[in-house]
Amino acid sequence: MVTFFLNMKTAEFLEYKYYPEGHEDKKPGMIKIRIADNFVDLDPAEEDFKCITTAEELNEMRDSINRMRLEEGEKELTEDELPSATEDEEWYYYADHVIRRIFEDYNK
Repeated sequence: MVTFFLNMKTAEFLEYKYYPEGHEDKKPGMIKIRIADNFVDLDPAEEDFKCITTAEELNEMRDSINRMRLEEGEKELTEDELPSATEDEEWYYYADHVIRRIFEDYNK
């Protein structure tokens, strides 16, 4: 669980504070979104943590999906449908949840 709220809004930016597990006694994270292009600047919370999925792991998942599709009689996904990974994926666990929720609400 993560709690968050709009801390500041200007014509150019939205700034949110977030608290992993609702722990408001710890240093909050700050998410600043530039409205013009949806650029996100993140200062992670004290209790947030980075997750990493390597390109190798992502490609193993892609290969597994394609094997399952073949077993089901379907065609493999093309590079356009599911490109091979060339870089690791990195994200902050709680911040990612907040950012997704902000954009879901914003795009309604």
